[in-house]
Amino acid sequence: MIEIRPARLEDIPELREVAIASYRDTFTEFNTPENMEAFLSTTYSLVKLQEEFQEPNSWIFIAWENKQQVGFIRLRETDEVEHTLGKHALELHRLYVLTQAQGKSVGKKLMEVALAFANDRSYHWIWLGVWERNYRAQEFYAKWGFVRFSEHTFMMGDDPQVDWLLGKKLRD
Repeated sequence: MIEIRPARLEDIPELREVAIASYRDTFTEFNTPENMEAFLSTTYSLVKLQEEFQEPNSWIFIAWENKQQVGFIRLRETDEVEHTLGKHALELHRLYVLTQAQGKSVGKKLMEVALAFANDRSYHWIWLGVWERNYRAQEFYAKWGFVRFSEHTFMMGDDPQVDWLLGKKLRD
């Protein structure tokens, strides 16, 4: 059975392992080892993730199966898309599920938590960035009603890549 709960500071080391494993499984074949290591060592360092946990207007929810983390989401407020979506937008910054937990509705349950959170706090939009070549994730988000509204450059080590920005309108 999958349980979702808010993260605690002591969850961050295991969350780091989930983040790195998920990222490697999804993106290793498309990137050089040097770029992967540069990205993972900075973005998913323990210190960086602990800082993100304590960042104001940032929330992490973890999916558990049999007392083991199998996925997580990170939600946050940011002004990156304010010029497009307005001030009342919540970013779904990360939605990661371990490969071995895929197909068990973990992503579905995490998305339900993200949407309920956004609705409960009266956000007008929920949005995210997804790599233009991550077709599986794009398909998942499309099923939830997310549509492309823009794009931005995402640096993967020294490789500039394009992320599509997808949004879902929650209210006017």
